[in-house]
Amino acid sequence: MDPQLVLRKTAKGREEIDKRTFRVDARRRMLLILIDGRSTAAEVAAKAAHVANPDEMFESLLVEGFVEPGDSPASPGTAGPVQRAPAADLLDAAKRRAVKSLEHLMGPGAEAIALKIERAATREDLLAEAQKAREALRSYLGARQAEEFWNSLQI
Repeated sequence: MDPQLVLRKTAKGREEIDKRTFRVDARRRMLLILIDGRSTAAEVAAKAAHVANPDEMFESLLVEGFVEPGDSPASPGTAGPVQRAPAADLLDAAKRRAVKSLEHLMGPGAEAIALKIERAATREDLLAEAQKAREALRSYLGARQAEEFWNSLQI
């Protein structure tokens, strides 16, 4: 797979994240969650460094119709004026940071919490779910890990 290819979720991919209709395995599902339509395949693979053979998983997600090629990133030196990210982009970025942090701290056990965070539609929803995750982490892993998670959100 071209490392500079930008992938985006299809309707089928979004349905899998929301409802688990197609029962994608945990590693491919985590990659699917990380695909945001802006990051290149190389950038997504770097976020999921613990996943073996991400190129094969990207290919399977593509072939099975969970993702499709998105817009290619701007070539260096061709970017226009700097623009502020819309609120939706900031929310998506915060959700990705939360999911990545939870994966780091909890491994595969983070999936149920990560799904709730992914479903957050507003900043307030995200904060509420993140607070629940923080309390769960405090109970199971201790205050240091809970605060590491909370600080990673940058909301």
